[in-house]
Amino acid sequence: MAEALLQDRRLLVVEDEYTVAEAMERSLRRAGAIVIGPVPSVAQALALLDRESAIDGALLDINLGRHKVYPVVDRLLARGTRCIFTTGNDPADVPAAYAHVARCEKPVGLSCVVEALRADDDGRDATATQHFLVLQHMRDQLLAQIRLAEEHDQTLLAAKLCEAVDVVEASLQN
Repeated sequence: MAEALLQDRRLLVVEDEYTVAEAMERSLRRAGAIVIGPVPSVAQALALLDRESAIDGALLDINLGRHKVYPVVDRLLARGTRCIFTTGNDPADVPAAYAHVARCEKPVGLSCVVEALRADDDGRDATATQHFLVLQHMRDQLLAQIRLAEEHDQTLLAAKLCEAVDVVEASLQN
């Protein structure tokens, strides 16, 4: 299924950690995508965008060394390119201007990328994608609540919240 959805899609990868970039590139190529990059910096990504006009989507790490990827995202969104943040950042750390950008938690699973890109396929799967994004947000909120419960020595509450995370993650896999 992933192979058909990514076949011949031109996907930009912006990631500063070599092993992560290499793993994403390998996974995307196996699924039939044409990988542009990967590039490790904002400057290199912007230079690449000056040369490449046909990009179907972009997987973007938010933190690139001391810089944030947002100038690249701005340029891509202005071109109408689908963007996906591939990050370990808390969703609350993302500026409100980018709240609508899809997000895949590291380590990035191919299913997350496929779901995020499907939302752009003529709107056919917008409901499924919205459901997927709601589940991701719910998981992120539960994880934040677990940290808070642990900080306050509420181990039973943390355990129950962990069970809820397991249920949400199982739903994300389907």
